[in-house]
Amino acid sequence: MTVKTDAVDIEFQRAKAAPDTGIGWTKTRFRSNGPDTVEVTNKRPTDFVFTQVPLGGSFAAELTCGALYESDTVGLIRPRDTGALFRLHRREVDIFGVNAPLKMVENWFAGKVPKAVQRILDGMGGPSLVTQAPLPSYLRISLEQALHSRLPLRTQLIEAAALQILCYQLETLSTDTPPGIAPHEVQAAREAHAMLEIEAMTPPGLGELASRLGLAANRLALAYREVFGCTLAQSAEQVRLHAACDAILGGAPIKRVASQLGYASVSSFTYAFRRKMGMPPRKWLDTQARRVNRIRSDF
Repeated sequence: MTVKTDAVDIEFQRAKAAPDTGIGWTKTRFRSNGPDTVEVTNKRPTDFVFTQVPLGGSFAAELTCGALYESDTVGLIRPRDTGALFRLHRREVDIFGVNAPLKMVENWFAGKVPKAVQRILDGMGGPSLVTQAPLPSYLRISLEQALHSRLPLRTQLIEAAALQILCYQLETLSTDTPPGIAPHEVQAAREAHAMLEIEAMTPPGLGELASRLGLAANRLALAYREVFGCTLAQSAEQVRLHAACDAILGGAPIKRVASQLGYASVSSFTYAFRRKMGMPPRKWLDTQARRVNRIRSDF
């Protein structure tokens, strides 16, 4: 479905809640003539929790109650109402949102709901709650691969990725500090991840991040693996790939993208890109263009 306003065009792709998990998802694309602000309203009941994942571009949002969040750090949201004001940082912004009913979330814990999660579930009618937890790059890339899939089970792949993302946010909210990891080390790991995302084209290495954060490199590496389930180097590679995809979709020449990422040649970048995405960059870009046109025609 496409909605046109005076300043912004909005495309929606929405999936009904899955009967087994209750998971529902939406993919929204905002297009404008420049950085803009869009108010989105919805009349649905607020008996759900949700999170949002930026797929292209970035944004800041303000819920109707005044709660603020940034696209790169948003964790779990329990809204008081469903209105939000989106401040778009680019002309084109893609957002994937996933939600689940409160009752379904409670059932997932089989009667043993952690206190932090229970506070969210009991918050109906109270102020909106927003947790700050950046999503690991490997989960976002898994989601993108599912969205780009042409397999017969594409819908199931997207549902699986959406469920994994929501469960990650619930676990982040409910899990105590891992044994042997201090709270300030957990916070440092999250700050390190945010730095990787900000400097995606040339992400800093472990030593540099440890120096910036005032933490021993081995402690940062351990904390990062505990918090994000992968090494910092693996995450940096995934962040670079996402930045490359974003730049190519934005019209940057492949040669320039390869140079910005530090590759010695276009061929070495193409090899690395194909190894991760299953096709060379130019073919991948053509595939994205055809996919967008198909979504438009379907609605």
